[in-house]
Amino acid sequence: MDIRLVVFDLDGTLVGARESFSDLKEKLRKRLLDMGIPKEALGDLTPMYETLEHVSGELGIDFNELYKHLVELERERMEESFLFDGVRDVLGFLRDRGIKLALMTRSSREAALRALTMHGIGEYFDMIVTRDDVPAGELKPETGQLRAIIESLGVEPTRTLVVGDHGYDIIPAKKLGALSVMITSHDSGRMSFSLDVKPDFEVPTVVEFGDLMENLLSTYVVVPAYNEEKTLGNVLEDLLRYFRVGEIVVVNDGSRDGTEEIARSYGVHVLTHLVNRGLGGALGTGLAYALRRGARVILTFDADGQHLVSDALRVMKPVAEGKADFAVGSRLKGDTSEMPLVKKFGNLVLDGITAVFARRYVSDSQSGLRCFNRECASKIRITCDRYAVSSEIIIEAAKNGCRIVEVPIRAVYTDYSMEKGTNILEGIKIALNLLFDKLR
Repeated sequence: MDIRLVVFDLDGTLVGARESFSDLKEKLRKRLLDMGIPKEALGDLTPMYETLEHVSGELGIDFNELYKHLVELERERMEESFLFDGVRDVLGFLRDRGIKLALMTRSSREAALRALTMHGIGEYFDMIVTRDDVPAGELKPETGQLRAIIESLGVEPTRTLVVGDHGYDIIPAKKLGALSVMITSHDSGRMSFSLDVKPDFEVPTVVEFGDLMENLLSTYVVVPAYNEEKTLGNVLEDLLRYFRVGEIVVVNDGSRDGTEEIARSYGVHVLTHLVNRGLGGALGTGLAYALRRGARVILTFDADGQHLVSDALRVMKPVAEGKADFAVGSRLKGDTSEMPLVKKFGNLVLDGITAVFARRYVSDSQSGLRCFNRECASKIRITCDRYAVSSEIIIEAAKNGCRIVEVPIRAVYTDYSMEKGTNILEGIKIALNLLFDKLR
């Protein structure tokens, strides 16, 4: 993937503290009450900084008189902080890959710099944006901090990855179109409340985040294409929002139109069959090439425009996280409102036939949106040249013990894409092809 900037949260992501935010909040409450501030003015002090601004405005108290107590307590808390395992290794790995690093924290600059100095990681960051660096109304979960980082470092949002332990970190990423990762098991340093927001990826700790990054930075996309000059340009433009040109492999399967020229104009890898070998032949060529290039994760993505890149990221998720070996994007588990009835019926029949041979039912065995890890892809032996390959891949993955998951997706059907893919006659051919192949 084309990740050029990683933006980290601090508390609960890179460092933890023995004192929880709830404890910090109670200490601040006691200090403010000792100053004579009515308890009803404080509420539950969530969030703390904004509450202080509100109290200052309502009671006419100098904000700095209130704020200094929060900064002092944060600094004391950071004095007892500790670095999570794997942080230096991950930061070093990312810098070695030429990726820019930034820090985005709701802590005060004084407390943040103290933590970075204590743990010797300040030098890794190209930019640090704290609570003191933007107006209160622009603090995360608003986009002000992240926007300042992205604009200052000159990186597009889709090439930015935000890493945090709380919804406050994920929301600005989603608003700006950046990718996001949630660290889920670092309870030390976690905020005293949670938000129901879904990141693009989830990992338990920084150590697993390092594994995830190795996978993401070595993901290849295989795009089989036969006479797809009408749609291939738009498909590649969508993929290039998230993937590097060197990670996209278009297999030109003996096209007689401008497919090859269009693919080459985008700078992606182009592999050309002199004659049309069919979908199976194209996928076999693409998978083999990606494996030779050292791919850790491989996506397959149709060239006719029926897949969404946002769905491709969802299909990648369980494989990149190490929770599955093979993921299939299931149109039948997603939004089927645009799926023609004949397609639904045909898929159900082919799913049943596939299940007989695979001894594993997959609700959309004919889906062209799939994701493999390297180990599973290496075990797939493709012998079917044409559309039967979709069923064959399921059978091979099941036979070789790959952990298979299905991910709901939405297919975009147009008159053009309806002309492609399987039909009733093709379905009969697939069934016979599978039967003869497996009985040999």
